[in-house]
Amino acid sequence: MSVRSGMPADGLLIRSVWFIPALALTILVLTLLAYWPGMEAGFFLDDDSNIVMAPALHWTEITADGVRHVAEHALLPLRFVANLSFALNHYISALAPAPYHWTNLVIHLGVGAALLWVILLLQPREQSSQQRWAMMAALLAAGLFLLHPLNIQAVTYTVQRMTLLAALFSLLAVALYLSAWNRTSRAGRLWLGSASLLCWLLALFSKEIAVVLPLVIIIYEACFNAAQWRLRLSRMWQRAGGKAVIALIVTVLVAAGLMLVWQYGPALRWSETFPNRDFNGYQRVLTELRVQFFYLSLLFWPGADRLNLEHDFLLSTGLFTPWTTVLAAIGLLSILLGASWLARRQPRYGFPLLAYLALHLIESGPIDLELVFEHRMYLPMTMLAVLAANLLIDSGKRRTLALLLVAGLLVPLTIVAHQRNLVWGDPDPLRLLYDCAEKSPNKFRAQFNLGTQLGRYGRLVEAERVLVYARTLNPQHSEIYNQLGNVYLLLRRQPEAIWHYQQSVINNPANAEAQYNLAMMYESVGQIPQAIEHYRQFLEASARVYWLQETRNRVIMKLGAWGRG
Repeated sequence: MSVRSGMPADGLLIRSVWFIPALALTILVLTLLAYWPGMEAGFFLDDDSNIVMAPALHWTEITADGVRHVAEHALLPLRFVANLSFALNHYISALAPAPYHWTNLVIHLGVGAALLWVILLLQPREQSSQQRWAMMAALLAAGLFLLHPLNIQAVTYTVQRMTLLAALFSLLAVALYLSAWNRTSRAGRLWLGSASLLCWLLALFSKEIAVVLPLVIIIYEACFNAAQWRLRLSRMWQRAGGKAVIALIVTVLVAAGLMLVWQYGPALRWSETFPNRDFNGYQRVLTELRVQFFYLSLLFWPGADRLNLEHDFLLSTGLFTPWTTVLAAIGLLSILLGASWLARRQPRYGFPLLAYLALHLIESGPIDLELVFEHRMYLPMTMLAVLAANLLIDSGKRRTLALLLVAGLLVPLTIVAHQRNLVWGDPDPLRLLYDCAEKSPNKFRAQFNLGTQLGRYGRLVEAERVLVYARTLNPQHSEIYNQLGNVYLLLRRQPEAIWHYQQSVINNPANAEAQYNLAMMYESVGQIPQAIEHYRQFLEASARVYWLQETRNRVIMKLGAWGRG
């Protein structure tokens, strides 16, 4: 872990008392400039179901019952920490979007600070000039992370606070773990170790991606402390007996496996196609091999024209279909082998590379998730920032040139991030929706979201055109028929509305909104028996949908009145 010695001093650049504070302030100002337009954004897409239409998070006072409702009735109840933060936002400012965005930005800055802490903890203790250089390099690496346009989706998209908090607490857990091992007193190690465990739990209950954090710690120990662990394990083997050690390891592995199955088991599909998607788990894993290199291309060339909320990515249906799949597999294997080789010889480079790969494991697996989202690079990118800092610190006689080159990247990154946030931050969500639809003309969800929003705005002819086109992209999707039914209802084309609602519930009987809409249509045309049937199906489909309770109560009263009649 030693930093090269005998490097020439960098004169006033390093010795200046004001340089490091000025650099930190510059990065802070640039980050504010980059994200300022995004503070005007409204709520968008998944924000609606997770925040706007989630009564459990609409706190007007802080009570124990309110906390319990967040834990039990949020859309994603396991992400309790993130949901609790949304509830606190609502308590302070109701559903005004700006405070939610400012909270996200503050958390993003906190992630940058935690990243800085981790980078510095990974450095050896050197003379003061080396420490100042390490601080400058760490600041620049954190600045690259804070300003990179690829992170905009995680910061400006309100609901992705889940990703932000998972990253923040994960980095704090790592930092506290590293700090614990630097303490000589057993009490200090115990307190810091307990705090590290607590931060990991907070990360885990912000978003499940933090489940791999213990693997990152194992990688760290294997890279930097392998000899010590071999000695410790040898002593444990002798004291407790080999069988006890094996039993402990097996218990930990089984517990971790059970946790993963409990969390992701229902979403796992290897050969069976996922509901409302056109791929299975096997195809998703193959596709993710290529997605990893796509993410890296966005990392190194994050042009505003390449950034997209709805990337339309070609599916890999076999190892050679398309042929770039096997190349991606070879490429990732090469990176893994190279990082493993570096881990033994240059652990300062091998560790962040292996940790980067580990942090992609969950969202690249055979689970029911979209293929590509830019925010999935947020936490893994912190490890690439660690690598960048280490390379800067070890740049030797070229350190001043390296510093200037990296510092020179901060301004163009700020400009691109500002431009992209202008799209995200437009109070009219149609700007971002049109951006998605134009960049991904053949992706169902991009067209569906645009058509749905046009319908909400009363632009019914445009909405019909876009939604009809979206239907050709995914003719089995239940909700596309429901939204078209809504459009035709507003256009007073009643027979077409009824037909589309019927198709919606045929494709998915559990679509509670479509069942309700169809029941309402039958009631409006006097077909009461059919209305009763679909109201009952609505009640069955919405039994666990907390935000539909008022509608359920009205339906129950209506059915009761008809029963008495």
